[in-house]
Amino acid sequence: MKNFLSPDKIYSSVVNGKVSKAIAAEQLISLIEGSNNPTTRAESIKISEKLKIRDQKIFKILENSLLSDESPLVRKSAANFIGQFFFKKGLNTLIWVVQHDKSPLVLKVISDLNSSLNKARFESLSKKTNAFLTEIALSVGIVQNEAKFILDLEAIFAQNETDYELELKTYQFYKKLKDIKLGESWLTIRNKHIESLSFNYYNWKYLKEIPSMFDSISKLQDSMVYLNFLGKLALKSNIILKLPNSLALLTNLKKLNLSRNNINVFPKSIFSLSYLKYLDISHNKISNIPVEIKNLTSLDILRINHNQIRKIPNYLREFLLTLQDFKI
Repeated sequence: MKNFLSPDKIYSSVVNGKVSKAIAAEQLISLIEGSNNPTTRAESIKISEKLKIRDQKIFKILENSLLSDESPLVRKSAANFIGQFFFKKGLNTLIWVVQHDKSPLVLKVISDLNSSLNKARFESLSKKTNAFLTEIALSVGIVQNEAKFILDLEAIFAQNETDYELELKTYQFYKKLKDIKLGESWLTIRNKHIESLSFNYYNWKYLKEIPSMFDSISKLQDSMVYLNFLGKLALKSNIILKLPNSLALLTNLKKLNLSRNNINVFPKSIFSLSYLKYLDISHNKISNIPVEIKNLTSLDILRINHNQIRKIPNYLREFLLTLQDFKI
């Protein structure tokens, strides 16, 4: 594959008028079918979508990639392309994928697509997607509407992995480990609703990778000291966490700890959590707190210290005065 151009160079050549879209299409197809690099295959699909290549040939290649490519990254790109531009043609394929694919990256794409569709027109896909979300809900012990958040979390864990499959067993571990700050477990569920969430990407991922460590960690007198040490080490990485918008679906959430996650933008989905009483988003890289924070009318305690906030605007000062306790 040494003689092939990169997907970005192919795109630039079309934009600059150096090659026709037809020639670019053939070059991109060659990369999709022939490259040994899954990132190159996935990017070639994305560039094909960007160039609006929508003939029968590309559809067949996308369908084959979605059904048989070993890389979830490639299958994700193919699912997105089919969902956006070949939906009717690819409907049966998408339904099959919902029933058989194990990658959260791929399943999230189809779930997001299903959320934007007219459910009455595409009832078959909606039924299969809802059945899949129901399985997640039953496994974790929550209502189906909140299962979308769990799927989106799983997609975050899968984003830098080559063979990550949907994994729900560790959510039982998260229910048992205590967060001293919250006075609750990492994941507290009452009446099938998530009421308290202490989410640290690095700690949660660590248990997923080494589940056998759960027994050892749970026996420590202060397991959070050990796990926070891991979190501090992990903060040296360059992974910037972007929380899914589906966090807003956790309508019963009262306590939320998102400290030490390398978050650099305040998640706007938090502003929909009308019952939230405790929020800790300290030790991140946030530089601005949006004015919408005033929407959190139930909030009593706020922790936004150890971020990169240089200036406290008047609206934030006013909001802080309505709280019982805060750190900034």
